[in-house]
Amino acid sequence: MVIAIALISAAALRGVFFYASHADDENTAYDGKVEHIFTHELIFDTAKAFSPKNSVRDCFDKDHLTAAEFKALLGELYKNGYVLVSLDNVINGKIAVPRGKKPLVMSFDDMTYDTVNRGCVDKIIISDGKLCDYTKNAEPKISRDRENVTILESFIEEHPDFSCDGARATLCVNGYNGILGYRCTPDCNVSEQRQAEDVSACKKLVAELKRLGYEFASHTYYHRYFKSSSASAIEKDCAAWQKYIQPIVGESRVLCYPAGEHNAKSEKNAIFGRYGFYVFLCVGDYAGTDYERASKDAKYYYRLPFDGTALRLYEKPYARIADTRAIYDETRFRPFSYKGSYHK
Repeated sequence: MVIAIALISAAALRGVFFYASHADDENTAYDGKVEHIFTHELIFDTAKAFSPKNSVRDCFDKDHLTAAEFKALLGELYKNGYVLVSLDNVINGKIAVPRGKKPLVMSFDDMTYDTVNRGCVDKIIISDGKLCDYTKNAEPKISRDRENVTILESFIEEHPDFSCDGARATLCVNGYNGILGYRCTPDCNVSEQRQAEDVSACKKLVAELKRLGYEFASHTYYHRYFKSSSASAIEKDCAAWQKYIQPIVGESRVLCYPAGEHNAKSEKNAIFGRYGFYVFLCVGDYAGTDYERASKDAKYYYRLPFDGTALRLYEKPYARIADTRAIYDETRFRPFSYKGSYHK
């Protein structure tokens, strides 16, 4: 199913996929594939997340990494010579990395934190001037090692050379239950006062994330799949994003399709363009269709998921990125030998 991201260069403006290069005073021009990987929210309490009493444990197992796995993944990436580069630089064809290093784009999807008390954190906060994760029903309540953003920050503090020119990840957020743990939209069903307070707090958090180098993209407001969505549903989704999320995270030209599901030729896809989206994040070991590669008005990037299913199914093709067997968290309820797919 998955794997590499085909990225575009100077020729990207003409819709041509790229293996690009750009040099500056400190870094070296790079010619080669630029990998792009993504994760969802992490699981830090595997006993809760994978308990038979948890109705979403299958989803957690298929679609998520544990905090231990994400930490191990970062170690593998660093050992294998990867450095983070920003998606924005890739889009603009401005890629340069230290000699001998390989560029990597990283993105995190969903980021709603709506599975409270099921083994995931409740929200991202700023505490003592640093990004932290907060979980009400955990000890300690505040930490820096339970979620992707905070683990990544801790790792970069220890290995500053892992981030090229201050690059971080792209946060692909929804809106139906707020973002980053803040119930900042009407669909969250909280009081107007709570919504206003969360909007204010979330704006401060977003400003800090951007200062550090994080970028934001839409993962659609309602996380509805493209094929089953009508044109009117996509229009409604884009309007909700523009009204409620854009004022918090700012404008973005990047849209991340839920599950990578899309049809670039569809008239429905043109609706996204009318709302300012022309960079699309897909899923697969793919360079895009002929239509996508020839597109003059949009750019299509393919990404590799890192989750429980991918670790088990893609050990060999992922070997160039990381040793998935070494990463695998044996506290999962399914062994590494389990080869069930994403869909039953």
